Amino acid sequence: MERNTNGLAVAPAGFTSESWQAFARDGILVIDDALPSAAVEALRAAIDDQAKSHEGNIVAGDPRFAGLIDHPAHIGYMHDVYGDMLKLLRSEYFKRETGQVTRNDWHFDGPRMLPFQVFGDRVPLRVKIGYWLTPLPEAGMGNLVYIPGSHRRDHLPQYHTHNPHPEEKRLIVRPGAMTLMWGGLWHRVDVNSSTTTRQNLFLEYGPSWVTASDRVVSDPAWAEQLPRERRIIMRAYREQNQCVKPPERDVPLYLPRAGEPDAEAGLYADHVPLSLRKRSTWLEMQGLA
Repeated sequence: MERNTNGLAVAPAGFTSESWQAFARDGILVIDDALPSAAVEALRAAIDDQAKSHEGNIVAGDPRFAGLIDHPAHIGYMHDVYGDMLKLLRSEYFKRETGQVTRNDWHFDGPRMLPFQVFGDRVPLRVKIGYWLTPLPEAGMGNLVYIPGSHRRDHLPQYHTHNPHPEEKRLIVRPGAMTLMWGGLWHRVDVNSSTTTRQNLFLEYGPSWVTASDRVVSDPAWAEQLPRERRIIMRAYREQNQCVKPPERDVPLYLPRAGEPDAEAGLYADHVPLSLRKRSTWLEMQGLA
């Protein structure tokens, strides 16, 4: 990762205008071969060692998962959306065993009575990153089933059932694929009638002032020993208002990429600290938010 002389990291690559337009249209983006085979095998081994079929807050529970917090394959995308107020809201793994019948029915992620999209539909308030670690060459393997573009819909007649939908699609991918899913996308899980246990990881991100869903707050002592960017992204603040107004040492999270403009240049007097200045996201600078 590129750093300056003060040890601050440059934001990894993220969206292009074309990939953002596809994500905003469909509510899902599939990126093949995001992880090399060695990384896939290492993560599969870590999941194999877990006693349960599903567990949350895995980045704090096993050090082998901690590198996912700011993994360069996806963190640039999340920084493009949430900028320097980026936060990891949830991390989990799944083992979808063969013959599994009980599974998630049609739903969308986030609050149901007052969905995130009530507050605006141009920028998601939660994005789920998925890493797929076992082959999914066909249906009936515990696949993710989703309806493209359904993050714009408030209601679905099939809600809370497994009834098929005429527009549904199944995720068909190789190991190492990554998905980005808009928090309001309607989805469910296919039955696993294959001989393969489906393994995958999910990490959900949002702005730091959205509450986490796998913890109240991380152990500050644990977070303090993390590398700088991971520590910031976990937001293990003793004073929770710092999720709204981050401390000075946590700004900036990342430096701009080469060629990216400073949208706020000249707007603030020198005495105004960085932590109290607006910093436009990539989406804002592209006129997409």
